[in-house]
Amino acid sequence: MLPLTPANYYTPTILFCGGIFIPDELWGDYSYPYTDTWNIPASKDSQRLTPEPTDGSPVTYVQDDDLPIGRTMGQFIALPDGTFLLVNGAQNGTAGYAKMTKTTPTEAMPFGESLASGPVLQPAIYDPEAPAGSRWSTANLGSSTIPRMYHSSALLLPDGSVMIAGSNPNIDYNPNAHFPTTYTAEYFYPPYFSSKTRPEPQNIPDTLSYGGNYFDITIPPTSYSGSANDAANNTKIWLIRPGFTTHAMNMGQRMLQLNHTYTVYANGTISLHVSQVPPNPNLLPPGPCMVFVAINRIPSVGKFVIVGNGMTGTQPTSLAAELPANVLSTSASGTAPSSSSGNSNSSASPSHIGAIIGAVVAGIAAVGVLGGVFGFCLARRRRQAAVADPASSYPISSAGFGGFTGREMRNSDSSAFMPLRHSNQHDDGSMLSPTQIDQFGPRPSSQFSQSGEFYLHGGDYISRSGTPR
Repeated sequence: MLPLTPANYYTPTILFCGGIFIPDELWGDYSYPYTDTWNIPASKDSQRLTPEPTDGSPVTYVQDDDLPIGRTMGQFIALPDGTFLLVNGAQNGTAGYAKMTKTTPTEAMPFGESLASGPVLQPAIYDPEAPAGSRWSTANLGSSTIPRMYHSSALLLPDGSVMIAGSNPNIDYNPNAHFPTTYTAEYFYPPYFSSKTRPEPQNIPDTLSYGGNYFDITIPPTSYSGSANDAANNTKIWLIRPGFTTHAMNMGQRMLQLNHTYTVYANGTISLHVSQVPPNPNLLPPGPCMVFVAINRIPSVGKFVIVGNGMTGTQPTSLAAELPANVLSTSASGTAPSSSSGNSNSSASPSHIGAIIGAVVAGIAAVGVLGGVFGFCLARRRRQAAVADPASSYPISSAGFGGFTGREMRNSDSSAFMPLRHSNQHDDGSMLSPTQIDQFGPRPSSQFSQSGEFYLHGGDYISRSGTPR
């Protein structure tokens, strides 16, 4: 679903991209397909669909920009600069696995049990606000070295990075397949991480209602550079629910822009007068969301809030309060250093690919449940925050934003894949430094008879192979 915004009257529009087409009779049965799917190229086609047009026009698919490369099993992640990241997937074939097809016996399967081939290693970014013909970009986006095929996952984190994990196009655990069972995870850092400064909004409430009185968010002049009026006029407040990630999709993912006006003060402080969530719980069901404030498409760290009463069932609603008019200043400006990137697709900073370091992702299918993933990450970040040197971390205020700022932030080179760190023994504040990985012993679980995790030794991967039960 594309962003729900005041400009589109919070009208849902769905974007469909990629996939493959084969006749119904070739899909076969639950045992195997009746064709060699890995030879069928994925489509580049993209289509928009607005199920309930506000102008009463017929419901129809509308052609959108083609993908940069055909992709199947791609996963869209809403980013807090208003764009979408497309990661993972393959150039040919489909999701799933089989020991054979109707035309190829088991011993001749070229990619083991995988029904897809040609992993797509470079992500792409889709900008729904860009003019038609220029909505997709891969400029300066780093590539991974890990195929992310069937059973892959991705999830937006509060610092604006994306955690990517999983891949297992096999019937069971198989570390020796052409596309093996993958236990490694990566962070992807979108282009806005090349910015020298990120906004530090203050006074974001802990709960939001459906309609009701507006609230004020304070933006200090240290959060931006240049004209305060321009910064205020190019600010957006995003509510993002990352959803529950599994099988190349994030169920329940939402991205909604809160309406606002602003007052610019002579000292460069900006007060944002922000509406509550629109009084229609169908647009954004109750529960946790992250609030991001983006200035010139550079987002803040997200803060978790609760929308509605936090429970299922009928939600209390109120009429939306009228917002005050905008108030400008004659000469106010920000005091932050000039940013190296004012747009999420900036080419100001070349990307590079970090070394991929093995890390455990619980579950062979890498099926992430939002609460479990964030609980795991929060615990890790808090442990690291206890030993990290705050002076060497990325200059983002941690006030009021939970435990994620304990993880060291990148200070240069956006658009890179980097290791998922798990060390609580060493932290020098740099994600480019040597990294220790927790060394896990055997687990008292029914999944493995002994440890199946990886640990780092001399810069190489060393596997303690486990036998699946």
